[in-house]
Amino acid sequence: MPAPSIGSMLDRQKGFGPGFDFIRVALAIAVVAGHTPYVATGSGTSDQAWIIWFPQFAILVMFFALSGFLIAASGLRLSVREFLINRGLRIIPALAVEIVLSALILGPIFTTLPLADYFTSVGTWKYFTNVVGLVNYTLPGVFTGNPAPEVNSSLWTVPFEYGCYAVMALIMAFGLLRRPALIVLGVVILVGIGFAVQITGHAASPSQLPPGVAGTMYDKIFSTALFLGRGAKLPVACLLAIAVYLYRDRIPYDGRILAACCAFCLAAALLGPADWITQPVLNAVVAPALVYITVFLGVSELPKLPLFSKGDYSYGIYLYGFPMQQVVKVWLPNASMIVQFAIALVLITTFAAFSWHWIEKPVLKLRRHFSFVARKRLEPDEMVKPLEGIGPLAVTVSGSRSARSS
Repeated sequence: MPAPSIGSMLDRQKGFGPGFDFIRVALAIAVVAGHTPYVATGSGTSDQAWIIWFPQFAILVMFFALSGFLIAASGLRLSVREFLINRGLRIIPALAVEIVLSALILGPIFTTLPLADYFTSVGTWKYFTNVVGLVNYTLPGVFTGNPAPEVNSSLWTVPFEYGCYAVMALIMAFGLLRRPALIVLGVVILVGIGFAVQITGHAASPSQLPPGVAGTMYDKIFSTALFLGRGAKLPVACLLAIAVYLYRDRIPYDGRILAACCAFCLAAALLGPADWITQPVLNAVVAPALVYITVFLGVSELPKLPLFSKGDYSYGIYLYGFPMQQVVKVWLPNASMIVQFAIALVLITTFAAFSWHWIEKPVLKLRRHFSFVARKRLEPDEMVKPLEGIGPLAVTVSGSRSARSS
């Protein structure tokens, strides 16, 4: 009997990786936990403390690896237009609702400004640009008494998410899903540019911006931060995971490889932080291990988290995590970090449930005509049948077709 591969494990689950739901929620809660010290103290220096630095790197790499693996499956089934509609419906409605609630309800409640001044401030209306990926972290007078002034610090990843979808659309348009070696080459070039920029003496520019301050449009376009900054890991993780999906039938599903990747990551965590452990180094040697861990767990049978088993609450946790932590900080400024985290998590889960059941799940009905995952989430297993006209078929690297859902 041949050793199982990532692809064969996915086949056994009819193309629906059962572990990805667990990973999504676990990573989303980990993000909330990671933000807790910053919300409590306003200082990000603890992120660089011994061993603590590594989760700050790994969590988002795993998030974008998960996203890359799943959108590669979509890319093999859908047209570019369908793909972009599918991703837009998944991301934008819930994001837009959170932005509106923050600006028009949370802001007026917590601002220190008179309401007339708040609603006539340019900053209030600029906050709505977050929906299209132009990030603005603050609202006028809101949370100014907290150690951290941002309304939602998590939004910095939105432009990278949109960027990865745009790159995926180009990959589809140029037929590169059937030439995965070129995608791997793209990762090598991206990481190589990072090393080249680093070796020539550059630093991430703009550097880590002061809390709540967004860079100028020039900074966002002409920036070495794409190769050296905290966001440099995100497209690398996404592209690597796309390549893993395309090579899924050739990549072993092997517990020994998983153990080796975990041991490697632990060693990296224990070594750092160090001056030589830069973003290009991490992207080159640690990100691939994290991508394999993510995919391995994603296609494995992992237990469902009881409280979060009624829907995919991970996106809602991401959206409402930081704002609710800030609210708890206002209410309980002297409470311990553990108490703040626990109370915030209850509020966050409540809003995440609202987002799923009232926004995201209804939108799934609009996606069900071309999204296998949407149909899977909306119907019992036995009712999920191949989509008419396209079927649950994926094109393998060799160009042959295999009966596989994605």
